Amino acid sequence: MRIINFKKLMLLLGIVSLTTLNSCLDEDNYNEQNNKDYKLIEQYLAENNLEATKSPYGFYYTVIESNDTGEEVKEDDILSIFYEMKILNGAIIDEVKESSGIPKKINIVTNSIFPQGIIMGSALMKEGEKYRFYIPSNLAYGSYSYESLIPSNAVIIMETKIAKIEDEDDQKQFEKATIETYITDNNITDINETDFGAFYKKTENGTGDSPIEGNRVKTKYVAKYLDGTEFSKTETDKTFDFTVGTESIIKGVNESIKLMQKGEKATFIIPSNLAYYSSLQIFPETIREDLLEKGLISQKIPPFTNLIFEIELVDIN
Repeated sequence: MRIINFKKLMLLLGIVSLTTLNSCLDEDNYNEQNNKDYKLIEQYLAENNLEATKSPYGFYYTVIESNDTGEEVKEDDILSIFYEMKILNGAIIDEVKESSGIPKKINIVTNSIFPQGIIMGSALMKEGEKYRFYIPSNLAYGSYSYESLIPSNAVIIMETKIAKIEDEDDQKQFEKATIETYITDNNITDINETDFGAFYKKTENGTGDSPIEGNRVKTKYVAKYLDGTEFSKTETDKTFDFTVGTESIIKGVNESIKLMQKGEKATFIIPSNLAYYSSLQIFPETIREDLLEKGLISQKIPPFTNLIFEIELVDIN
């Protein structure tokens, strides 16, 4: 069993952190901002007669609901969490309530989470527990701001409950069930699950051979989320060309294209483990577009997102 190693966690966060979202502060200014944040947190605790423990890693926390027999968080675990995130004045930034019944899922360590304090705090918890975290700006959004929702150098309070701890196999089964429900609800016929886990529906026959690894293929495609929203497609008079088997293409497309013949059109429903999996996990998700527009991140697809690809195999070289 691999329990979270905080030193390793800090190293990984340093490698994959969103440091570009913070202003380039020198050490003195960095420490000055930290001291301001700590004073604000301690003042808030005193004024509200609250107690909290200061972590060696810079955030404060309070155990609201404990579960001594709960499963401990391990590296690569997938946590289903309910939470409320707000700034010190009480304004809500983001929340997923237990009454919704649909938690947010986060993957521990494998990819970065923004703000970083969330993953660090979650690593302390067990399944079934609820904590309140007081997170200074350097572990939150830094100098980044977004409209009136997130002010620059905001100290945040986050109440988190871990409803369930799962692993990659659990997530694969969940996504398969989700796709099967989508197929049933939308009355999709003549669609089959492939050996590698995607679902394949041929919509127009092709002729000749299928591509193999190393072949250069010309394609046209439309990529969608399960709700029908398009997030990428080829322009009308252009093709998207790639070499089969290269890591620049998601596994789901690499494997799917091998099933097609030249001239064929097909629809593939691809689970996230064959696409972008946990991706970059952002709280709140609504700021992703702003971060993309500002060039601060490059990961467009939200985590654990099943995708639909409508592909035409135009040519094989």
